[in-house]
Amino acid sequence: MAVFVSASDETDGGHHRSKFWHCGWLMPETDWYTYFSPAWQERVIDAKPKIPYLHMTEIRDSDWCKENGLTWLQAQEKMDTAAMLIHQMGSLCPVTIGANAGTFLDAHGTKKIMENVAGTKGVRFLIDHYCFNAYVWAVLNYVRIKYPEAEKVDFVIEYKKGVSEKIEQFYNTFDKSLAYVGQPELAKYMGELTAVSKQRVPVQAADMLCWHVSRSDLGLLKGRDEERAAIIFRGRHGPIIELPDDLHFELARAFAERIKELEKTNDNGKKSRVRELRPHHARPNERATQRDKSRSRRGESNKTAKEKTEG
Repeated sequence: MAVFVSASDETDGGHHRSKFWHCGWLMPETDWYTYFSPAWQERVIDAKPKIPYLHMTEIRDSDWCKENGLTWLQAQEKMDTAAMLIHQMGSLCPVTIGANAGTFLDAHGTKKIMENVAGTKGVRFLIDHYCFNAYVWAVLNYVRIKYPEAEKVDFVIEYKKGVSEKIEQFYNTFDKSLAYVGQPELAKYMGELTAVSKQRVPVQAADMLCWHVSRSDLGLLKGRDEERAAIIFRGRHGPIIELPDDLHFELARAFAERIKELEKTNDNGKKSRVRELRPHHARPNERATQRDKSRSRRGESNKTAKEKTEG
């Protein structure tokens, strides 16, 4: 049975009320680490002049290029090579989630309704969390339909302080959420979630996808960027999901109802604190590996994040 790896990233249109995207690539683990990552490392990163990583925002920045001894033309050539490698890797499947950040903010406001990872105070429910959950759901559904005999899907994201920890909070108990929405069968495909640095090839490829998806949607691609997008997307088929605005308000109402339940008087005559609301009932100190240990089906696959994500 195949093990799949999903590498994803997020971006927005430049402000807190713009369009928001969470996009990533899904591919068999062996294709990532036997073929794609070594080729990317050799032909993009290590090819002279060598760069520490390829990140679209930075490689298009003249100061960053100057610091790394890169001319404008050399930067373009590295992006061209990366796009061609993606094109040549036929097993790469794009998964794209889009949502209106402004509508999400209107629905949820700025109330701190989530339990902090440290458990010290409440934090806000952000569109980052919402779109990541939708992305995981889309990937698991796609695998169930296209590759029902798959063993699992491991998720890889770029580490971002203050965001990755909360995303892990959601993922730790995502199986409970699947049961709640009537799709408990998807939980068997849940592998491990790993947050990695920009130096890892899978998240670099995800960043490139995210950048071109967002600019294409905004109508900002032109010239060489537009040509690269055509190369990246040519012949690609995968889930593209636009989250409707009414879902934001439905979820906000569900949260409000849950808060009311928690504020009811408990058996001791005391009121529960609002910060006890944790989406999916996540325990702030429960990690993905601890969750996996509770699943008898995982057996020996129950380990901490693989070194293979080093890409």
